[in-house]
Amino acid sequence: MHIQRLDPAKLFEAYGIQVQMLYPWDGVVEPPFGAAWAVVAPGQSTKHHAHQEGETFFFAKGQGVMRIGDDAVVVGAGDVVYQPPLHRHILENTSQTEDLVFLTVWWEDLRLWADRKVGAEAAGRPHRVMVTAAPPTPNGDLHVGHLSGPYLAGDLHARYLRLRGAEVHYIFGSDDNQSYVQTNAAKMGLAPQAAADVLAGQIQATLAAARIEIEELVRPNASPWHAPIVQSFFRRLYDERKLEAREAPSPYCEPCGRYLYEAYIRGRCPHCGNLTGGNLCEDCGCYNDCVDLLDAVCTQCGAPPARKLFTRLYFPLSRHAGELREYWETVAMNPSLRSLCEQVAAAGLPDIAVTHVADWGIPVPVAGFEDQRIFVWCEMAPRYLAYPRHFGAEWESYWKADDAAVVQCFGFDNGFYYAVLLPALLRAFDPGIHLASAFLMNEFYRLDGLKFSTSRRHAIWGRELLADVPADVLRFHLAATAPEAEGTNFSLPEFADAVDRELLGVWQPWLEELAARMRGEFGGRVPSTGDWTEQHRRFFGRLETLAAEAAAAYEARTFSPQRAARVLGDLVREARRFAKSEESWRRVPARGEERRTAAALEMLAAKLLAILAAPILPDFAARLWRDLGFDTEPRWEDRPSWVPSGQTLRGLAAAPYFESTQEALERRQRSAA
Repeated sequence: MHIQRLDPAKLFEAYGIQVQMLYPWDGVVEPPFGAAWAVVAPGQSTKHHAHQEGETFFFAKGQGVMRIGDDAVVVGAGDVVYQPPLHRHILENTSQTEDLVFLTVWWEDLRLWADRKVGAEAAGRPHRVMVTAAPPTPNGDLHVGHLSGPYLAGDLHARYLRLRGAEVHYIFGSDDNQSYVQTNAAKMGLAPQAAADVLAGQIQATLAAARIEIEELVRPNASPWHAPIVQSFFRRLYDERKLEAREAPSPYCEPCGRYLYEAYIRGRCPHCGNLTGGNLCEDCGCYNDCVDLLDAVCTQCGAPPARKLFTRLYFPLSRHAGELREYWETVAMNPSLRSLCEQVAAAGLPDIAVTHVADWGIPVPVAGFEDQRIFVWCEMAPRYLAYPRHFGAEWESYWKADDAAVVQCFGFDNGFYYAVLLPALLRAFDPGIHLASAFLMNEFYRLDGLKFSTSRRHAIWGRELLADVPADVLRFHLAATAPEAEGTNFSLPEFADAVDRELLGVWQPWLEELAARMRGEFGGRVPSTGDWTEQHRRFFGRLETLAAEAAAAYEARTFSPQRAARVLGDLVREARRFAKSEESWRRVPARGEERRTAAALEMLAAKLLAILAAPILPDFAARLWRDLGFDTEPRWEDRPSWVPSGQTLRGLAAAPYFESTQEALERRQRSAA
């Protein structure tokens, strides 16, 4: 048996009265509540205060007046009073001769907080998600423009979903069967697959350097599932008369003796007039059939093409216009992509040639078309059905299950294919398929005002830059300047200046100041909360708001890396401002409870930063989380919860979290010289 008695020798001052702690009971039990005896001396009262816990008072002796907010009631032995969280209250002993004695029991239950904000997305969020990104073409390594788009976007979204406890598979592969692989291989003096293998290895290394974590970079021609699933998909469409053989003119280069498409032809777009390659215009996003290009030339010899009749297989996209319009009403996508869909639908959806006369790519599994290859954008649809096999699942478990979803990330230049062609192909293959629930599409990222270009070598290569600066720093800048609603620009001087001003100039000083306060005032241990002021409540409410804003920025339907990066900066600035304004309590010894609350709230802000920053700055966030004393993995919190009181900090800011990017780039320039 264990027993405690009210013992005047164990009383200590708290909230202006004398208390004796009962629970947690050291060495005996740690229940999910705290409890204490409290004694209010004759004619005295508690401090007028508020705290985040709900609290119940059991009065055992004496008489007084309890005030909670604007309500007041006389209390005495045998009465029980409950007061909700964050309601200011005071208890006065109205006797001049007798102690007022009560038992107080308190506990934290976030459901009691009337001003809680829970993300609206949570209820409908699927538990299993496959996140994909447009496959990079292995005709060069990845530059910073590539990283700023679908690859970083998919990584941010996947990391966020994992923080929420979802089962997430982020997967994509290289686009080895593109005609651009063949033309680039010729320049390298290699066979197409050999060139693709070399460059795909470089791409994989750059993704790893950028901390973009994927399930697998699928190599389609090495995969045991890719080609069989693609050919089976294609054959089923053909057998079910979803494809049609048509004879139609196509551009043909007489000097080269070559059928021209994609990488082999360029001209002016028939829709916007800008210079473009074959099959799709990067500037306006509209499809072309190559034969309709204006002022077209062969990219291999420069000769204008002739027209020659070829019989190819077509996918009659126009038949699916009504179904596509219904789908566009439900799928999450930004206004730019939505307007492109409506634009091409209003102009009349084009029927698409899904085979081309070529010797590179997956052979067409239909008699009479042995000299043709499946168009890579028809290959793309079954590619996404093959991906689940790489993590041990069947395609139906992601494309036909109610508890799963697919999120696809890509750039504007692929918008037509992902939002128009691929959904129609997938539904033609199986009307029961659940199409992608969200499209995360980015615009173009420019380098010093011009488009990044692998072919023109106008680029800053990702792996080269990441050899000089940490991945977190580059990821943060790419998120902050993401080309999500319009094209944005990258320059090395702006990059260095921006990240040094923010991370080195704002984040680092706050964390160092916080560490010094925690060591100097609390011995490196997290204090429990005490009395709450209005400013404390406002700051906690601001933290809640920022958490909700960050969640919205990472959610697929409201995805915005720019907003997510801004929220992180706002959080640090709000916390630093709050900390500075709370410094005055150090001059008033009687305000120790307020000082503890302020410190606990600031620690909560640091914890929240570690969670909210984890998708963008994973290495910084993991270190900060450990430095705050946590051994468990972080989890997303719609309702921010405290860093446990008494938790020991582990070297918070003992070494800098960030170093000067400007100095790193200057070292790079000196070494290059």
